[in-house]
Amino acid sequence: MIISVRKIAAWIRFISMFALLTMFFYYILGWVGDWLTPSDPYRTPTGHAVKAFQPESTLDARYSPMERLRLYYWYGE
Repeated sequence: MIISVRKIAAWIRFISMFALLTMFFYYILGWVGDWLTPSDPYRTPTGHAVKAFQPESTLDARYSPMERLRLYYWYGE
């Protein structure tokens, strides 16, 4: 059996470049994702935008969590 040192070196070079480029793209995509994600997605909007969900002003505040769960299963929603 003949073992070619050039083929082994080429294979090792290919694997190392593949791993290096994979890590490079992983970190680049993570950086782009962090750049696109807002720092505080739950903050109150500015301008003419309104926040669609405000738990402190809902009418369901009069129901306990157990009562809300019972109603959820009762209505089947």
